[in-house]
Amino acid sequence: MANFTSNDLAFTGYSQMIDLNNPENYNVVYIDKTAEFEVVHFCNQFLAKYKVPQTKASFQKVEVFLQHSILEDQVSREELLDWIASNWIKI
Repeated sequence: MANFTSNDLAFTGYSQMIDLNNPENYNVVYIDKTAEFEVVHFCNQFLAKYKVPQTKASFQKVEVFLQHSILEDQVSREELLDWIASNWIKI
């Protein structure tokens, strides 16, 4: 899996309120798009799952897609992964 960090994010202002040492705070089905840790993990997960360049630009592109207004109410990890993959070239 890609290993980008919060320092590589394009946006700022994410919540820092997650305890990384407590696995109960991490949801494998849904994503909190306001939580920095979850956004970083999701972006890295996308890069690992799909054949896209493993670059900071790709990492940030996933983040931009994740925050896209079309996906505002979408929180399902799998649906988000699929939508971003389907639209990777289009946008």
